[in-house]
Amino acid sequence: MSTAWDIPLLENGEERQHLSASMVYEWAIKQKALSKAFTSGCIKMASLDDTTRDSYKIMVMKVHDTLRKRSNLTEAEIKRRMVEVSEHLEDPGLLENFYYFDVPSSDFMLMFYFAVWDRRIAEVMGYLHNYGKDLMGVTRMVPKDDIWYQMSRYEGMNINERKKAMSVVDFIEKNNVRFATSFGGGNIPERLYGLPEDLILTVFDDGPISSLEELFPEQSKRERVVYYRESLVQSLQHTELKGTQDLVYMHGVSMYLDESRSEMSNAILCGLTLLRDGGYMKYDYLVWNDSMRRVVATQNWPYDPRHPMTVFNNALEAIETGRETIGRIDGKLAYIELLDPVLTLVEPWGVTSVRFTIKKHTF
Repeated sequence: MSTAWDIPLLENGEERQHLSASMVYEWAIKQKALSKAFTSGCIKMASLDDTTRDSYKIMVMKVHDTLRKRSNLTEAEIKRRMVEVSEHLEDPGLLENFYYFDVPSSDFMLMFYFAVWDRRIAEVMGYLHNYGKDLMGVTRMVPKDDIWYQMSRYEGMNINERKKAMSVVDFIEKNNVRFATSFGGGNIPERLYGLPEDLILTVFDDGPISSLEELFPEQSKRERVVYYRESLVQSLQHTELKGTQDLVYMHGVSMYLDESRSEMSNAILCGLTLLRDGGYMKYDYLVWNDSMRRVVATQNWPYDPRHPMTVFNNALEAIETGRETIGRIDGKLAYIELLDPVLTLVEPWGVTSVRFTIKKHTF
């Protein structure tokens, strides 16, 4: 089997690279298919051939050896992690993943999976921006010679997240935004792309995050960030924010909102309440692609199975739903002007998300 190391890096440093059909198959489709067969009960480790079972034992030993040599975990912590690793690697799709991406060679690969299994979403998302903790617990940028960096240059969902974060920073700079609010901001990945010094940023997120001291080591920058460990709907309780914000953005959140219960509409209404007249709100809808299907099926992306994720089959479906949602709330707080939706296209995966921007006009 080939590995991600076999895919050459281009000298020009472009992020959007082309994988061949065979590479896409090895990279995502094969792993996803194996994982789905495993979770449906069609494949069990005991029924696999001797070669695969031997590969499983070898990989478990490699991970154990890596944790003992390169991590600062105690023996008890290593034992607990290895129980998780052993159980998860019984999924032949994930086993393929660990071999294909040479996971034991990378602190960041392993720490990413630990964060996923712990449901530490803000930390998980940081790795998509090539930033996170190594096995010694030190937070840093991923070195360019690490397999995570190699993978991240091609992975559709990683590129999707980087493009969204950069688009927010670009919008802030071009529109002279001084007051912005992020719904579900996590560890504020936009900070990695040069947020303006004079920006006053407010964040609402009730999930586990890193400390502001870690996110913004410089006190002058930290003082310009107000972080509420609250859900976005609680933003309405902060009357001092109403009608004051130039920009409200919400990226990577819509997948967890159920429009049948008006959760997406309510989120947009919360954003509109905070915006000043002429202010903007930006948010996105995710679109299914092979990259994302592998992420969900093989990486065990954390979500509540009682509330299926809102992900669209194609860009047209996402745009139509977005327009319908805006139509239902238009006029409730203000007149909503919808700017042209932007498709995030990442080859060879296709469209990974649709980004919406609306402008508020009061009566």
